[in-house]
Amino acid sequence: MLYPTAKNSLNKQNRPAVQSKRLKNHDRILYVNGLFSPPKSQENTVGLAKESEEWRSLFTMVLIAGFGAVMLLISVIGSYGILATNRLEAHEQILVQKLDSMRLEKVLMTEEIAALKTNPAYIELIARKQLGLVRTGEVIFYLPESAERIP
Repeated sequence: MLYPTAKNSLNKQNRPAVQSKRLKNHDRILYVNGLFSPPKSQENTVGLAKESEEWRSLFTMVLIAGFGAVMLLISVIGSYGILATNRLEAHEQILVQKLDSMRLEKVLMTEEIAALKTNPAYIELIARKQLGLVRTGEVIFYLPESAERIP
């Protein structure tokens, strides 16, 4: 059988349609004129996939490092961080010291109340110091206060 070679007969033959990637008009024109290289082959897409994976990996590492830096910053200067905890512990020490001194003062006041209720010598001592009372027959000498006290 002879194969038709005429131009008209080639156009009449049924050829399967080739599926190709549709290019935008300006891309098609520039590719035809030879200004751009042909579309990237399969080998280049593997390289692009690997490069994309490297960028994604780098982005993930930067994101994790940033998160770690933020957490470190919060743990140091946050409202529950190390600095705030140290400040609260110092304030707690001050309050504990005040509480101890108040307990001691309470014990002393309780003893003074008991002495005022039961000890006549203590009552006499307070009356002499605070009220200036004296016993009969005692003489009081008032001395002027000196400007310079001698220890």
